Amino acid sequence: MKIFVVLFTLFLFFVGIGVPSDHKYIPNIYNPSGTPLPEEELECMIQNIYFEASTQDEYGKMGVAQATLNRVDSPDFPNTICGVVHQGPRAGNNPRLCQFSWHCDGKSDRIRNHRVYKESRRIALLVFYRSKEDFTQGATHYHAVYVKPWWIKGLTRTIQLGDHIFYRKRTDS
Repeated sequence: MKIFVVLFTLFLFFVGIGVPSDHKYIPNIYNPSGTPLPEEELECMIQNIYFEASTQDEYGKMGVAQATLNRVDSPDFPNTICGVVHQGPRAGNNPRLCQFSWHCDGKSDRIRNHRVYKESRRIALLVFYRSKEDFTQGATHYHAVYVKPWWIKGLTRTIQLGDHIFYRKRTDS
């Protein structure tokens, strides 16, 4: 229990907990200019965290948010959060093979758990406005531990957070 308290205290010290004020935007790695996040972009991020990581702990949810924002920053993906989240299939013509499985799995995208939705919103705001470090180490891809996707070839594994394994583009020298 003592180690948990120490680790949690360090987490609070280095990352910070809480939602930023509506009037104070702090520059950070994902928002260097400190500009407000448009509501539509925020909603896309919240939904991606909610549907991709609703059963994950805070770190798992933050990892999904960071990988989403890393895609926004990558020339290989759309340059908006909604563009990244709603990006369709990139391999083949399978309409159920989207970048994020929840987006085109044929299931309802209705928010059913409002507590998890609020937590997803808090995480989205925390990562966008307060991230001082990307602990996914630049990851743009991730998958659940119980699958072995074909697309991991050419990617470098960076970290496992909860039930997700994160990857970034391989940078061979």
